[in-house]
Amino acid sequence: MRFEDLRALMKEAGWGILATSDGQKVVARPTGGWAWMRNELWCATGNSSDKIAQLRDVHYAEYCFCTKEGKHARIVGPCKISSSYDDKLRLYKAVPALQDHIEHPASPWYVVIRMKPQRIRAMALSDIRYEEIELV
Repeated sequence: MRFEDLRALMKEAGWGILATSDGQKVVARPTGGWAWMRNELWCATGNSSDKIAQLRDVHYAEYCFCTKEGKHARIVGPCKISSSYDDKLRLYKAVPALQDHIEHPASPWYVVIRMKPQRIRAMALSDIRYEEIELV
């Protein structure tokens, strides 16, 4: 699977599941408002959310995107939390649906999770084995 195929799978899935940990328990939750920015996966969220609290303690997470047929991709890597206005504006413009939930990118409760993937694996179901995906 090529990186462009991965992007198509993610778009078809729509929402991803983000798993974070506080070091003792793992929590998985649906996340929207994401976009690839060069070789990073960015996602919008609220600054006071549990996932942000967990990412401040454990800077590593995993996204899973799955289609209704079961094709899926798993993306893992370290994350940083950005409250930079430039980052927030860039994601806000890249994901028009954010405008339905965030009044203005300067909002102090809006932050961006920036994941730098270390490993991307995908399964297409025709061959029930993971395939490693290279970032372009």
